[in-house]
Amino acid sequence: MTQTQIDGITLAPGGGLPLLADARVSLDADGIVVDIDGTETTAFDADSPQRVLVPAGVDTHLDNMTERRRPRATVVLPQESVIATLDAEAASVGIGTVCIAARCEDAPGKGVHVEEAAELAATIERLAPQLACDWRIHVRVEVTDDSAVAALRDVLDVSSRAALISVMEHSIERSRFASAQEHREFYAADWGVPLEEVDEILAAKAAGGNERESRRLEVARIAAAAGLPLATHDDRDPEDINKAHALGAAVAEFPLTIDAARRAQELGMTTVLGAPNAVRGRSTSPSNILVADAVRAGAVDMLCCDYLPSALMAAPFALARDGVLPLASAVDLVSGNPAQALGLRRPDIRIGQPLTAALATVSGTTFVGEGLWREGRAVFQRSAAPARVATRV
Repeated sequence: MTQTQIDGITLAPGGGLPLLADARVSLDADGIVVDIDGTETTAFDADSPQRVLVPAGVDTHLDNMTERRRPRATVVLPQESVIATLDAEAASVGIGTVCIAARCEDAPGKGVHVEEAAELAATIERLAPQLACDWRIHVRVEVTDDSAVAALRDVLDVSSRAALISVMEHSIERSRFASAQEHREFYAADWGVPLEEVDEILAAKAAGGNERESRRLEVARIAAAAGLPLATHDDRDPEDINKAHALGAAVAEFPLTIDAARRAQELGMTTVLGAPNAVRGRSTSPSNILVADAVRAGAVDMLCCDYLPSALMAAPFALARDGVLPLASAVDLVSGNPAQALGLRRPDIRIGQPLTAALATVSGTTFVGEGLWREGRAVFQRSAAPARVATRV
């Protein structure tokens, strides 16, 4: 019988199972896990290079297409080539499922064009069978924009891969920043435009905001009709969460305070923070909560790429290194928990399950992927990796 053996690893199986040192995982010809062997341990030295096998990452929110498509002011790259490159990048850092953001918003000053949302959904629909990762669509709907709801419908019309819909409101009133000036200065730097142009964009949002509540209700209705989870975004206090939950939101993305995150959990919602925050030890906004503090408080259920794919699988090792959460539990924040929130099978590494996992060498928070399996099928291998995956007949 043909078997593939992955040995000489530290295994973090996920799903609450303990770490195994000097472990071996055996697969049958169909990629089903048939045997797991190793010594149970709680020790993991994140600063010493180690080979690890962990459940593949499941990302609910990757929003970097605007930056990747426009590397220079006068250059716009085809969506196909950007997705193909992002696919290789995500696979190489251990991510099995990627929810790419389709932004339903028209803001040319930010480099965002509303028609590109449906174009991206169609691109993913067309390319998905050829890609290493399982690509899904996270539809981000900006309720201050009068073209947003129509764009949401356009995305759903062309896509069978929509996985999550989120209600966005990037207004001064719902800012994630501590002051209007901090809000203006951040976006001037982020968009690469002068403050005066930021003010023009914000003024347009304020004008479009007159219908924001009716749009919010319509987005919730569309999500429910499509059977897709609804997410809220950047909620500052428990009252914001109460309103989102009443709307039907099941996911709270980037709650700005511990109180908001806890209220979401009390209502049965799933809380999400950014993996870059965990790896960097800080947020892009100084007033926002830190992932480490939220994890210590038990107020975060999962992490997402946000804008940086390499951060997702590095985050559990950063949390373990800093004594915030044991690695055996931390891997669930980027794999099993987000899979569950999306209604997907958890990628926990268990006997009888097809392997959906990432093999990597980890040193500190650098995650160098050697291999990626999805549903028992090897979809990525770094050719320069040591030959420690053996196939026996």
